[in-house]
Amino acid sequence: MKHLLVIIGMLLVTAGVQGQAVEVKGNQIVIDGKEQATIEKQGCGIKPDCTYYIRDAKGKTLITIIAMDFNDPSAKTNINEDGLVRYLRFSFSDGKGIAEVPNPALLALKPKDVAQIIAKANLIKDGELNAEEVQNFVQAHGTSYSDRKKEVSKQIIIIQKE
Repeated sequence: MKHLLVIIGMLLVTAGVQGQAVEVKGNQIVIDGKEQATIEKQGCGIKPDCTYYIRDAKGKTLITIIAMDFNDPSAKTNINEDGLVRYLRFSFSDGKGIAEVPNPALLALKPKDVAQIIAKANLIKDGELNAEEVQNFVQAHGTSYSDRKKEVSKQIIIIQKE
């Protein structure tokens, strides 16, 4: 009996770890085999100028995601000599809030990168914004990168005045 419970527990953990199947087919975000939204990119070459628009079936923009960056001297390392800090700014429609998360892409941000963040946070359900999960996402992530960018800018101005 103990062995059976252990096996069932392992199966449940494995199923939970696998999570949702996320794909981008053409311009459709497909989560667990169901089309949830369209994704349209603007820019998104090697440069950080990159914007993604997530829209419902009627074409209404649900989320605008912008890849942003800034230089922070405290983030300098041997690998990151410029102290480049890269992040994604999620702006939700109808004033539902703004949230910022680390940019998962090493070079160019891909539609699947964006789709995976949306799916993991359950931001879209049945083709619409999931209001409760959007609120949780905004509360959890806030605008810490923009706040940090402002502080770094103030420090640079103070150093330049001296």
